[in-house]
Amino acid sequence: MEQNLPFDIDALLVFGKVVENRSLSKAATLLGMPKSTVSRKLARLEADLGIKLLRKNTRQLTVTDLGEKVYAHAVNILTEANGVRALVESSRQEPRGELRVAIPVFVGIDYASRVGAAFLARYPNSRLDIRLVDSMVDPIRDGFDVVFGTGPLQDSTLIARKVFDLELFLCASAEFAAALQEPITDPAQLRSVPFIDFGFGGPRRITLRRDSGHYELTPSVRARANNFQVCKQYILQGLGIGVMPTQIICTDELRAGTLVPVLPHWRPDALDVHMIYPFELSFSTLISAFYETAREIILENIARI
Repeated sequence: MEQNLPFDIDALLVFGKVVENRSLSKAATLLGMPKSTVSRKLARLEADLGIKLLRKNTRQLTVTDLGEKVYAHAVNILTEANGVRALVESSRQEPRGELRVAIPVFVGIDYASRVGAAFLARYPNSRLDIRLVDSMVDPIRDGFDVVFGTGPLQDSTLIARKVFDLELFLCASAEFAAALQEPITDPAQLRSVPFIDFGFGGPRRITLRRDSGHYELTPSVRARANNFQVCKQYILQGLGIGVMPTQIICTDELRAGTLVPVLPHWRPDALDVHMIYPFELSFSTLISAFYETAREIILENIARI
């Protein structure tokens, strides 16, 4: 293992903030440091790496192609580095204090309540305030310590740690599948059947994958909800075909046969669920403990499948 990194990790934070704001002055203000310090750290980072990250003129600041790639890796490096520091800190003291958490309703009341109960039982000096939200929130703007969310992270002042992947599958009620004029054997057939869509609104394309191939579909949406439990009830009532996760929603129905897979060899892209929190809370023992509890509960759910 390499003993010394060829660059300063803290300089990556500075670089990331400059990239996001396209301004040295704005980055300096947000980081609470002089503009000259920002410039010096960037110059040293470029010298250490031996590449040009930024191009500056009197009117604008642009990022080089290689600089964009370094930025993408920098976000991941900062996340992992702070994860290590949080792990060390959490081993030194018992979590205490209040934690405010926002969990999207699609994750489910059952999962949120199990995580909350397990966390409070395990850490008696902790207090917990969980809010189920129906839209994506920002931990800093909306006053939360932790937010569960999906998709790539574009802000280097936030940390994102993956909690779990929701493996998704196409399904229908047994009665709906039996009533079809012909079995669905090809993804193109999905265009002509009513679709129950999970999402926060608006038309969207769904990518189905099989081996090395893929098929993109814009379904004919009969109903949409931002909660998997609601979508499941629509599907069970025979109102259409939909995409559902197995880990936290459909285990019992699959065993009972009331829900049946459709095109089982084709899979929608998994839904990555991350725990997001401000960079300055990287050392929080409460956050580290809550992350481990959230991971344990989803692993228990998967083991029950």
